Amino acid sequence: MSMYEAESLVELSVYALDKSEDAELDRRSLIYNLYQLQQQFDTGFTHFRVMDILIKYHYVYTFPITSHPEYAKHKPWFDRLAAEKKFSFIFLSPLEAYDTDNNPVAGYANYDHTTQQYILYCDAGSILWEQMVANGTITGNDAIAPEEMNIFSVAHEIAELAGEQKDITLLGNWYQLLPYIVMMEDQEGNPINYKALEAILDIIVANDAINAETLPPADELPVGGELGKFCQWWYAAAGDKMKPTAEEEKEEEIDLETIPFTEQVEKSTAWYEQQVIHFLQTANNEIAELEEKGGDENAQARIYDLLQQGLTFAQKGLELSPNEPNLLMNQGSLYMLAGLLDKALASYDAALAVAPDNPNIHLNRAILFWQNDQLPEAIKSFEKVTELDPTNEFALQWLEMARKG
Repeated sequence: MSMYEAESLVELSVYALDKSEDAELDRRSLIYNLYQLQQQFDTGFTHFRVMDILIKYHYVYTFPITSHPEYAKHKPWFDRLAAEKKFSFIFLSPLEAYDTDNNPVAGYANYDHTTQQYILYCDAGSILWEQMVANGTITGNDAIAPEEMNIFSVAHEIAELAGEQKDITLLGNWYQLLPYIVMMEDQEGNPINYKALEAILDIIVANDAINAETLPPADELPVGGELGKFCQWWYAAAGDKMKPTAEEEKEEEIDLETIPFTEQVEKSTAWYEQQVIHFLQTANNEIAELEEKGGDENAQARIYDLLQQGLTFAQKGLELSPNEPNLLMNQGSLYMLAGLLDKALASYDAALAVAPDNPNIHLNRAILFWQNDQLPEAIKSFEKVTELDPTNEFALQWLEMARKG
């Protein structure tokens, strides 16, 4: 499941909620849980694609930047941020470096071209939202936290709306994503709501919403264990659409019943893709810390090892699926961090040959050109991103900088 597909699923689900005329829907809580799901994947920040809807249903709240609880304490910093008119995440301690555990993202800010004001945003249930509830800025029903919902119940709710609206694409996206959710929930020891899954599958089949192009090859499905049993049942409806094995030599079969279900199995392209994402994210974090705090040869060696491990897994995944665009894109990003810019560009070009309309690939390619001082090419690539995704604030900001030279 690629980050682009996960982003699309959440975005289309939000549109389905907005389109529905059901007055009893708890849209705010459903949206909250959809974005909680999105955070489990390596995705971009996509709120601005549907920001009007998020504000409409009181999931996102907007204020002048001066309303931030620590504005008075850090006025020069906030004023400088507003003067730059750029998108920025705001951490729990705004002036300190980001840290997943100790200094996470609390809210975010961006310049609104319509009102020509720099706006502070906070999501319901976020750290900044809690702070603004505590100081009395957010009151009434808006001060009530969104309900934590079972993800299978959320999926069932959305699937019913998609079925009513004949949204075949959205149903197909859920069919593609749910096996990953089952795997993640089982690994966390959470119960699997098979009743909801049965109802969802009935809706998908009734609407003929299974997209053959998104199905894994039959030989990549796990065998045995709870996940194997689930996949055998889940993909039975797609049996005639699934691709046969592409491998000439059968790898040694792994019996999942003989090992803990939580153990990772090196069998599918998707598994390798997740490992590549892990090494890429970890390397980025290490590089950011090195640039901020400095480091020694050991820190540089750790980063080098992370990049090499990521490239090794990328190559193994591409041996199984040579035309997987997200693997090619992430391979390019690893090469770029390693300073191998020619190889990075070759990987991005290969990814674009398979997925020419993927804005994330164009964005990474644009950043590569920028770093290589190829401004005309960078501008062209940033323009392509904004053409494919007009709400991509990051690309819009970089495009403005590139045009200024």
